[in-house]
Amino acid sequence: MLAVVCRLVLVSLVVMGLLAACGSGDELLLGATTSVHDSGLLDELVAAFEEDSDLDVKPIALGSGQLMTLARRGELDVIMAHSPADEEALIVAGFALERTPVMRNHFLVAGPASDPAGIAGARTLADAFTRIADSEAAFVSRGDESGTHRRELAVWAEAGVDPLGESWYRVSATGQGQSLLVANEGAAYTLVDSATLVSFAERLQIVEIYRDTAEPNVYSVLRLDADRLSHVNEGAADAWIEFMVSDRAQGVILEFGRDEYGVGLFEPLLLD
Repeated sequence: MLAVVCRLVLVSLVVMGLLAACGSGDELLLGATTSVHDSGLLDELVAAFEEDSDLDVKPIALGSGQLMTLARRGELDVIMAHSPADEEALIVAGFALERTPVMRNHFLVAGPASDPAGIAGARTLADAFTRIADSEAAFVSRGDESGTHRRELAVWAEAGVDPLGESWYRVSATGQGQSLLVANEGAAYTLVDSATLVSFAERLQIVEIYRDTAEPNVYSVLRLDADRLSHVNEGAADAWIEFMVSDRAQGVILEFGRDEYGVGLFEPLLLD
């Protein structure tokens, strides 16, 4: 409960800060998912963008669902998210223009190396979730309407399982990195993106058990509609999107993580 309260307080403070910043022509209010932030990629992209721009980027990292809420209020200029259904809904509702996919990684299930639910041999992600439920093995959910949480809920539905209220199912109500640490503390399974797991690996005892290769985890950028939302800095948002589809940004994405971890954490989708 304390985690939920703290998270709500944090979001409230963020919103107040964003409202205070609205209207500055030389600032870009950038909303990005916590996985992009927690992996460290967001900092590198912002640094590269600011090197070639007169704009001052004000990034805020939240779950995709929380970003959508701020977007509908016109409190961001552009967002980077990985929740396709929510992104399309934002466009259909008239709050954002087209979505531009820019990179991807994969969802995977991390858990104790002993794999008490036996998910390593699962045929699909839904099969892995079914095995967790059948064995009543501990599972930690973000529970925050993020892209990861949305994907998790879709898989539970596909598996025909409603885990809410079950003794083995815990909600962290935190961002991607912190939720992974909560799962680690409880020796529990959790759904996580591959980049965050790699970047947090030295702090964990839980490991990758099952990787979903059937449905990649795609990240897209969306500019909010300045005609619908008067506070949107249209020029700044366009500049960020132009940067994200450029070889410069796509190269940053390609190389990110290779020096530190020996492997790229994200796959660029638009690199020539």
